[in-house]
Amino acid sequence: MTSLIDALDAAYQHCANVIVGIDDAQLALPTPCSQWDIRATIDHLIGSTWMFTLVNQGHAVGEDAGGLADRDVAVALGDAAVANAASWRMPGAFDGKRTYPFGTFPADVAAMINLSEVVVHTWVVAIALGADATIAPPAAAMRDDFSRPISLARSRAHGAFGDETPIASSAPPADRLLAKLGRQPT
Repeated sequence: MTSLIDALDAAYQHCANVIVGIDDAQLALPTPCSQWDIRATIDHLIGSTWMFTLVNQGHAVGEDAGGLADRDVAVALGDAAVANAASWRMPGAFDGKRTYPFGTFPADVAAMINLSEVVVHTWVVAIALGADATIAPPAAAMRDDFSRPISLARSRAHGAFGDETPIASSAPPADRLLAKLGRQPT
């Protein structure tokens, strides 16, 4: 699982690079997710990062276990990312199952969902800021391979994802991942 943890570390670092120096005016910018501005997107990412972390530490939590509050965005994300990565490096981190408000999954599947949260929400924020929206090829390939056979009908019904965007099967893995999740690759 080292490559998955490395991909997660790289995804958090990319997100940190995207949001470095972000100001209040930029936090209010709209994103490709019509109901969320940048602040709401980052708050969700920080909250979900803590959710995955706390569950890995053996706690039962609700969805979005904490977020920005009045904290600096980069500091809040950095703190959450460090704790999250450490929770996936604990002995036994990939053993057993993890239970979240949205379901129970084997630990390796939970880690892939965690990775998806980071790469997709970073992409959303980067698009809104006009920053580098590149999803690292290893993370994109991992997530694309993982999600290709999975039906997202239940998640779509709950509004977590839009309808799948038509895309060529020969498109790059990052574009296929975004299209499957209802995003329009750029």
